[in-house]
Amino acid sequence: MLRKFMTGFVVLTVFLAVAVTANAGGGSDFSYSMTDASGSPGDTVVLTCLLDNPGGDLQGWSFGSCTDPADLTVIDAQDHADTDLLMGTGGFSAISIYAGGPTQGIVLDFFGIVVLPAGTVGFGMLDVTYDIVGATTSCAEYCSTLGAPPVSAVVVYDGASVVPAMSGGCVNVINPNQLIADDVGTILGGSAASTLSLNNVTMPAVDAVQMNVVYDSAIITNTGVDAIFAAEVFLVQTGGILAGEIVMGMIADQTPPLDNLIPAGAQTDLVSLGWDSAAEGTSAITWTDGIGTPPQDNKVVTGQTTQAQPTLVHGSVSVVNYNVFLRSDCNNDAIVNIADGVFGLNFLFQGGPDPTCDDACDSNDDGAIDSSDMIYIFNYRFLEGAAPLAPFPVADLDPTNGDGLGCDGDADDI
Repeated sequence: MLRKFMTGFVVLTVFLAVAVTANAGGGSDFSYSMTDASGSPGDTVVLTCLLDNPGGDLQGWSFGSCTDPADLTVIDAQDHADTDLLMGTGGFSAISIYAGGPTQGIVLDFFGIVVLPAGTVGFGMLDVTYDIVGATTSCAEYCSTLGAPPVSAVVVYDGASVVPAMSGGCVNVINPNQLIADDVGTILGGSAASTLSLNNVTMPAVDAVQMNVVYDSAIITNTGVDAIFAAEVFLVQTGGILAGEIVMGMIADQTPPLDNLIPAGAQTDLVSLGWDSAAEGTSAITWTDGIGTPPQDNKVVTGQTTQAQPTLVHGSVSVVNYNVFLRSDCNNDAIVNIADGVFGLNFLFQGGPDPTCDDACDSNDDGAIDSSDMIYIFNYRFLEGAAPLAPFPVADLDPTNGDGLGCDGDADDI
């Protein structure tokens, strides 16, 4: 395979020059697109340039991919594996890299034997590697302005250059600083607490934080909003808010020498939200702008500067309808002893009473109640056998719920 880079693009220019630009083969049927990517400033990402060809056999293509160098710096561009695999030994590839983006020119085969067949979708042309240098989302767009002479964005069909439909790809720049709500759970009728924290990766020490979240008041009810960080001022809005809204403001320190700021380079827990469960289900804990009176946005202030809004990491409170139990406590007396094994054998073979909590009798947690569970109890009590599986030695939720063995009418009872 003949490969030339940079100056080799002159050969491709000559090849394309003999073709007359036309809308041959349906023209608009051909299309260029790109993948998207995401990352934080300083990260490296790859966008892949793609070709859809429903219109006819293609002999080659060329294009530029333009970006703003203030946002994305091109550090590499390579033929995609699809192109490498397809290109014949008589083919030609030219890639150049400019400040504003790369160009690619491909002749699959000078003898016309190798073509990109009609019906090919999502064919990889070029992989472009970028460093993220900007702080906001930036896009790459197909263009015909890069190079000298400029490289046209065309495909080659039946000896003619055809302008395809074109759509670019974007790099979603993620702020590495985060406001985080964690994920917690409880049982129906129980309580829980969510933690709101600030992960400060690149900002200076923080003077103040405005925090607003919403939740599903049909599933959980708020029982308290308490500062974890020892801020000088912590306020919770009590008027002008709707059900399911919590609006909070925190000033870390406003008294010289200002030595109690929320630290840089660390994740700091700021607030605890208390909950009682009201119904089975999952309530999202969602960071929300524009709530409260007057409307407030989530923001972070350092000195006199309002920083770019951190990435908002939403949390949840899951309420499950399961009962707690003690594994191997088959007779439900809160103690695991010989009586539990006897109770289980009577149930299995003597027509004894049903267990109150089937899951408790499943000592080996295999999803069934049988004699092996009672032998497990006797081995544990008298022959130094393994202890019952969780939950043990303290009653708790079943870590393997969903096995069909429930407890006292909970969601696993069938």
